[in-house]
Amino acid sequence: MQQTVVLFNERTVPVQFLGSNEKQIPALLSALKQSKLTVSRMEEPSLIELYGSEAIVHTVNGDRYRLPVF
Repeated sequence: MQQTVVLFNERTVPVQFLGSNEKQIPALLSALKQSKLTVSRMEEPSLIELYGSEAIVHTVNGDRYRLPVF
């Protein structure tokens, strides 16, 4: 499993690629910026799992959010 780190809200967050690759990072960052409703409700993200066209964002509280990635 590949893994990298992205900067989100001035914090580093690990990203795991599951059925995807690093070419999806720009689309992931765009989805995080454009999904204002989900991101505004989201606490501190601790891990992002990237599956092709969707991301699962895990928070430190144990919550998980699904984001479409286009």
